[in-house]
Amino acid sequence: FYQPKLVIADLNMLSTLPDRERIAGWAETIKHGMILDEQLIEDIELHVDDLLSLEAEATARVIRRSVAIKAGVVTEDERESTGQRAILNYGHTVAHALETATEYGEYLHGEAVAIGMTAASVIGLTLGITPESLINRQSKLLERFGLPVQCKEIDLESVLTAMQLDKKTTDGEINWVLLSGIAQPIRQSKVPQTLVKQVLQDLL
Repeated sequence: FYQPKLVIADLNMLSTLPDRERIAGWAETIKHGMILDEQLIEDIELHVDDLLSLEAEATARVIRRSVAIKAGVVTEDERESTGQRAILNYGHTVAHALETATEYGEYLHGEAVAIGMTAASVIGLTLGITPESLINRQSKLLERFGLPVQCKEIDLESVLTAMQLDKKTTDGEINWVLLSGIAQPIRQSKVPQTLVKQVLQDLL
């Protein structure tokens, strides 16, 4: 591991991106709020239009906080030895599988993460972990950004197969990140495959 001497986030560069790429990027920012900072979620909710239009003050404030959240988690678990860093994978179990199953040709990463966050929240609800109010709030926010919360015409078996190849799988069991509340992540490995398949069927 070689840590950088300096990281520069030039917000002016965001205006050079296509709309779809820029919108996809907000999925990770929303994810950071969902796993660790309800105040960030509140800030995003209040300033969706400002963020979509890249209003300078709101954009800088939200991105600064999002970067700080990720940097803090990575600093605590630089070498992925304590398990803390795993919470950054919220939404990514399904996201990576969708990307693999579609050969990276259908969804941008942030779009896949938005769908993955939706899947994880529904799984959490069914297991009695995630409150329905969280799902509704999360989905509403994702949709306000124009991010997908479901997808169509994706082969279910291809997605399930790709999930088994995910780096978060241990002894055949997927290590899920679920939420018992906003900023209350839980790592859960005992998720029935039948439940995963049913949730994906509903989303796909």
